[in-house]
Amino acid sequence: MDIKKLLHNLREEVSCSVCTNVYTDPKHLPCLHTFCLQCLKHWQRTSHGRDSIRCPMCQAISKVPESGDLEDLPTSFYLYGLIDVLAIKECKTSQVRCGNCDKKSSEISYCFHCCVFWCDECVVGHNIIRGNKDHRVLALKDFQDKDYEDVMKRPALCRKEDHNNEELKFFCKECEMPVCQTCVTLNHGGHDMKLIKEEAETQKTEMNSFIENQPRNLQAKENAVIKCDEDCARLIQNGRDVKRAVQTFVENLTAVIEAKKRNIFATLEKETSKSIECVTKQKTEIESQIKAIKSSLEKAEKLFTRSTNAEVVQLKMSFDTILEGADQTEPTDRDPEIVAHFLFVGNQRLLNTIKTEGIGTLKKGTKASQCVVEGKGLKEGIINREAQFTLTTRDVEGRLYYNECDHVTVEIRDEQGRESVTEVQINDCKDGVYQISYLFRGQGKCQVAVEVNGEHVHDSPFTVHVTPFQLKPILSFGKKGSSLGMFGYPWGVAVNNKNEIAVTDQWNHRVQIFNSKGNYLRSFGRTGTKAGEFIYPRGITYHDNGNIFAADHGSNRVQIFSGEGEYVGSFGGEGRLDSQLNNPWGLSVDSDGNIIVADSGNKLIKIFSPDGKFLQKIGGKGLFKCPFHCVQYDRYLIVSDHHQHCIKVFDRSGNFLYKFGKEGTGDGEFNLPRCLTLNNFGHLTVCDGGNHRIQVFDLNGKFLGRFGTNGDNIGEFNIPNALAVLGNGHICVCDMGNSRIQIFE
Repeated sequence: MDIKKLLHNLREEVSCSVCTNVYTDPKHLPCLHTFCLQCLKHWQRTSHGRDSIRCPMCQAISKVPESGDLEDLPTSFYLYGLIDVLAIKECKTSQVRCGNCDKKSSEISYCFHCCVFWCDECVVGHNIIRGNKDHRVLALKDFQDKDYEDVMKRPALCRKEDHNNEELKFFCKECEMPVCQTCVTLNHGGHDMKLIKEEAETQKTEMNSFIENQPRNLQAKENAVIKCDEDCARLIQNGRDVKRAVQTFVENLTAVIEAKKRNIFATLEKETSKSIECVTKQKTEIESQIKAIKSSLEKAEKLFTRSTNAEVVQLKMSFDTILEGADQTEPTDRDPEIVAHFLFVGNQRLLNTIKTEGIGTLKKGTKASQCVVEGKGLKEGIINREAQFTLTTRDVEGRLYYNECDHVTVEIRDEQGRESVTEVQINDCKDGVYQISYLFRGQGKCQVAVEVNGEHVHDSPFTVHVTPFQLKPILSFGKKGSSLGMFGYPWGVAVNNKNEIAVTDQWNHRVQIFNSKGNYLRSFGRTGTKAGEFIYPRGITYHDNGNIFAADHGSNRVQIFSGEGEYVGSFGGEGRLDSQLNNPWGLSVDSDGNIIVADSGNKLIKIFSPDGKFLQKIGGKGLFKCPFHCVQYDRYLIVSDHHQHCIKVFDRSGNFLYKFGKEGTGDGEFNLPRCLTLNNFGHLTVCDGGNHRIQVFDLNGKFLGRFGTNGDNIGEFNIPNALAVLGNGHICVCDMGNSRIQIFE
């Protein structure tokens, strides 16, 4: 027993939570909370309970003893011992009541046999009684730590009136309560009795068995919770995949309809133009005839009004000539085909089909025996490494048995038939073909079983030989310098949906952008504090809207640029206010599109809206020494604490959940951890900068693997600082000390 720990905050330990005073007659409720007997009686009266009582602390409802008297609730003998210890401990500052004469005094002794305090006068009478000659009596002022322990070891005494504090030596199995010899004689005649020591040993054995089994049971339940989370994640991903398939189908359908619409519009415009051309030509001819008639009329009118009869007769030939110039025929009717109006007759059958049959269905198949599995994952898998195979749901004659909406599952078991802890990602493809990626966490041989709608496909299960964890460097670009495509200690790296790689070129005060093959595309920024200028840029991230967010370390701000590098805005500024920053480092974007900033100087994680409005902060009260980077995954916020050499995990509200890692060089240990990322399977990848390597973990902190060592050769690192994942799963690592970017598969 650690007596010093026991004596610390002892008064709080023996104080009733209802009356806040030291317990008087402490009683246990079935929920194991303890209160004064009188407090419980008053509580029961005010809460209108009769046959039951509600715990004042946890609100659990318990039945009162069959006698109806709360006094028959179990007594806390442990607390009785603590109450006496408190009285002994505080005797120098407060007087203690004599158990015989009730007089309070600071000169008090304690009898370890009677478990009673005696004043100086009464202890004399106690000691002269022959039956008490073997009793151990000690003045309170002389108590040592060992004496406090002896007080706690005192026997449990019966508290019933007239039972003279007789020791509880028996356990009544019928009434399930400890009793003294007097209780046995008066109240428990004929009951099945057992020595309390023997019963206690029996119950301790049962409790010990329960306690020993619980860690395994607890672990199983925690594993079940993790499995539920994984299932939920898979269901969510499946829902997203199906939505994407529906969206793609609708977009394709819409594109076909739009193309048909454009064809009809083009035909309509062509026919309309042709008709308008014919009508315009006819109009021009008639207008020419009108002009000729008007001219003939003017000439004829002059002859008619100005000439004499002799002149009229004489000019007859001229008049005939005038009449010949005017077309006397009636205009002919136009060809009806030329001026015919067009009408659109919709494909009502197509419309009715879409209305009644919809655009598609969610379907489960019924047969899998003709499905074929093939791919590089069939013969050899790699621990913690993504491999793939293709499931083709067509038979040899090309008949489609399943489409992209069918339910495909993959199960991996070890050589003993136990299910391996394995991650599987299934991507729906068109025409009944699935691309399936998987990760192993085992060694030796594994059996991989593939099912479609609960039925094994052809040649399933098949055997996979698993080799150790490894990543292969496939590309390195950049070297130390200031020219385009060269770096001065690059700090951060980010990837967009076009697989463009953005790098903060720290000492060159700029951001450079490359394609996935390492070819230079463009850059922006220069030295300065104006808009679009940098002083040692650090963290960088792409937003879903295409904008680039970059942490401007020297100016204590985050700047926003378009994907092409045009300045959009900024937020932050040096200070300790919520909206300000002090030495911002890592940046990331959460699932809501908000910006997560590691405000290392203020020892906080801050979250801002995409336009820079402060939303939330995590930290304070010594929670961080130096937060380097924070990423969000599912319901977790994961932070690398640079100076505490560990990873800390929070919920989305900022409540601390757990941490893992410590300073060191072993697996799962860190030396100044830096930026983080998560792969498609939710595995956490950490830049272990001081150890010049990358480590991979489950979200619960379980170590999965590592790669890299100190050096400047391909595949080696000199302070790996940041990383990002390309669309094909390849990992980009910012090898800061070597002023380059390396890509691994």
